[in-house]
Amino acid sequence: MNAVIDLGNGDFLQLEPARRAFRLYPGAGGAQVEVTLRISKTQDLAPGIAFRVSAQMYVEDNTRRQRMLCALDAANLVTPLIRAGDVQLSGFVTDEQLRVVEQLRAGGDLWVNLKLSVSSVEWKADSEAPSLTSSIGWIQDPISEDEMVRRSDEERAAGKLPPPGTKVVFERPLQKQRTGDLRFDINAGEWAAQMTAVEAGTYVELLVPLAGGAEYAGAVALLREARELLREGNVDAAIGQARKALEQVRKEYGTQKLYDVATKKTPRTRTLPERWAIMAEDLYSTMSGAMHADEVTKEFNFTREDGAMLITATAGMLKRLAADRQTL
Repeated sequence: MNAVIDLGNGDFLQLEPARRAFRLYPGAGGAQVEVTLRISKTQDLAPGIAFRVSAQMYVEDNTRRQRMLCALDAANLVTPLIRAGDVQLSGFVTDEQLRVVEQLRAGGDLWVNLKLSVSSVEWKADSEAPSLTSSIGWIQDPISEDEMVRRSDEERAAGKLPPPGTKVVFERPLQKQRTGDLRFDINAGEWAAQMTAVEAGTYVELLVPLAGGAEYAGAVALLREARELLREGNVDAAIGQARKALEQVRKEYGTQKLYDVATKKTPRTRTLPERWAIMAEDLYSTMSGAMHADEVTKEFNFTREDGAMLITATAGMLKRLAADRQTL
């Protein structure tokens, strides 16, 4: 995950994402994007050259098709050394763009591709032997050759001209621009934290602790698989995996027996464990509709948003179970 840009003089620029490369800051109708990169030279053969770094930021969907998100620019020039330093690029995205990105990643990691542009002003050196005319270019009126020699001798004697036959180096500024690609991922947890900071999140990232080691590992693995299936658009299959994960909750809490007791009571007279049991059993029943095609469920059509809600609800049940296991 680094970009190597050829400087054309046997040296190279190297750019890679910093440890915490991505930040979002609240804005009016959107958010400021800040990306921090590490930049260095491999040999620093031409020291002291300052570069301006900019980029076009693209995000990828599930098919790895890239979509333009925003332009990024560095506020200051950077002079790279062999030892890596930081360069910060910033841009702006709207709330609507953030919602689209949320749909693209669907709860998973976000892949980013930066189309980098690195520009500089460097000096082009040209060597040549100056003629008398070029040496005394301030002479505008036609004069004889003898007069030109006389005046040039005077200038040379005064130290204003180099000795005869001296090579004079002329330098001219030359603007150069080089490009490269840098692709890296922003993990789901990091992205979710940034979205929360700008109050633009539309997906819930819920961490389920593996309390008790392997006891819950199978259920959590099923949830991970459900999330990946949902990202791929396999909604019914994703709900089916979440349903399997919920079976752990039903078994540990004994929700079927509690449900049978609770449904014989009025809602106001049910105990708290009975109310949790009804929620768990109703959640299980709803997800069963994605697995069967009987007279009632054959017309069920679950959307991706339905799948996200059911998977998140199952994750919440597992998280509660992990916290309660000491009292069960």
